[in-house]
Amino acid sequence: MEKSILRLPRGLRDFPPEEMAKFSYVENKIRRVLELYGYQEVRTPIFERFDLFALRSGEEIRSRMFVFSTDEGEMALRPEVTAPIARMVATGKLDLSKKPLKIYYIGPCYRYDEPQAGRYREFWQAGVELIGSPYPEADAEVIRLATRVLEELGLEGYVLRIGDMAVIRAFLTQEGVPEEAVNRIIGPLDVLTSSLDKLRMYREKLSEANSGRPLGPDELSDLIRRCDEIRRLKEEELLKMDAGESLIPKAYEGLLEPDPRVYRLKELYEEGSFDEICDVLDKKAEELVVLTKLRWAYYGVEYGPGQTYKMPEEVFDKLMELMSISGPGDEALPALEKLLGRSGQVGQALSRFEEALKALSWFGVEGFTVDMSIVRGLEYYTGTVFEIDFPFLGAQKQVCGGGRYDKLVEEFGGPSLPAVGFAFGVDRLVLALERSGKVPPARPRCDVYVIPISEEVLDYAIRASEQLRSSGLRTEVSLSRRKLREELSIADKLGARLAIIIGPREAEEGKLTVRDLETREQVSLPLKEAIRHVKAALAGGKT
Repeated sequence: MEKSILRLPRGLRDFPPEEMAKFSYVENKIRRVLELYGYQEVRTPIFERFDLFALRSGEEIRSRMFVFSTDEGEMALRPEVTAPIARMVATGKLDLSKKPLKIYYIGPCYRYDEPQAGRYREFWQAGVELIGSPYPEADAEVIRLATRVLEELGLEGYVLRIGDMAVIRAFLTQEGVPEEAVNRIIGPLDVLTSSLDKLRMYREKLSEANSGRPLGPDELSDLIRRCDEIRRLKEEELLKMDAGESLIPKAYEGLLEPDPRVYRLKELYEEGSFDEICDVLDKKAEELVVLTKLRWAYYGVEYGPGQTYKMPEEVFDKLMELMSISGPGDEALPALEKLLGRSGQVGQALSRFEEALKALSWFGVEGFTVDMSIVRGLEYYTGTVFEIDFPFLGAQKQVCGGGRYDKLVEEFGGPSLPAVGFAFGVDRLVLALERSGKVPPARPRCDVYVIPISEEVLDYAIRASEQLRSSGLRTEVSLSRRKLREELSIADKLGARLAIIIGPREAEEGKLTVRDLETREQVSLPLKEAIRHVKAALAGGKT
């Protein structure tokens, strides 16, 4: 047998019991909090029709998904769960007489991305959907749920950032951008802001470092990859320009000139030339913004058969200014009003955003940042959006994201139902717990380990074990027929607090000999008394 068939595909992991214990701990905490607020669990299939996800996210999502063909057509492993839940609602699988619906899910999702630390091709999400309430207090409750989960896990140091897609959409519509073009702009805009955020983060780490290695291996690799992508975009456009095929004016040719330092980033890092790398990052961030502006202005954004929208440069510049607004609400909201005014759809969107932020105070949510750069790549978001980061996680700092999507159910053929929700990356919550030193000790495999010392007493030992289990005690009976000393050693390795030793006398008299593996004290008692003794010992009470 070839060893290659035993090798896991990239981006996948096995979960030994120790790892599963961490995930179970996090999932149980999440369930407890969500059910305190009245949310009920649902499940959806691992794969769905590809068109379900492409309907609002566009055909381009295909490259980021696992898509395969069946006799029913193209299917895709689910990249998220909001769309499948919207399908459940649209097809009448959920009781709308109970709206607002409050549902949650926990399960695996899949993406066809380059695996990185904390970013896998198979990953676990836990999320909620509140369906049927258009009011800002619904947005606030969902955000509070997310922060409540983090509090329940004992995690500190998170950053809550809140934006509003309705404001961005209203601005673009006011500037004459067709609605479908707006939808096609959202995804690339999210990629742009995410890349800029990562480049800024790496720059901050490098600029604050005096020596050593401020970036982890995966962060350095990601930095090099992002800079190389910008280099490739420039070179492709320069080749078009040289061939007379570029739509971008020759006046921008200087922007496309190569920077040889991009090829030496790893070398510069190892030399400790952090200032020079920071200069490269500044230039790459500037180039990425200008390249995006020029491509949208001169090539345009396709949003339908034969339909292309070319964004005026001044509209793009104002959009970037809008998305640069960040800070406390009492600073960010006036800045938004100053930039956009209060008329029409923009004014309505701003008022709704203010109401949602005000409602957060009713739930005791404070210390958040208004950040208009939050776009969320999925096109169905229509209002408040938010993300929660743990900066100490580095490149994969985001642990939660969500927002309002008021049209998705209707677009799937269901009734018009407003909705708001979020999803946690369970993998990243586990990573945050590990980095914070807050992972609870692994739970022992059993509390009680039963040792039959001879084959003749197996029958009695197993029957007694079943009674211990029926009393609610986690009990394991030896199945290996080892010597007593070896069995006691195994009981200790399994983390059992107590061992029960059964020999011919115990079997004959209907008793159990209970041995405390910490104090090494033991006592022989009738079965029912032994069960009471074990429970008291495990509870820490008197025996």
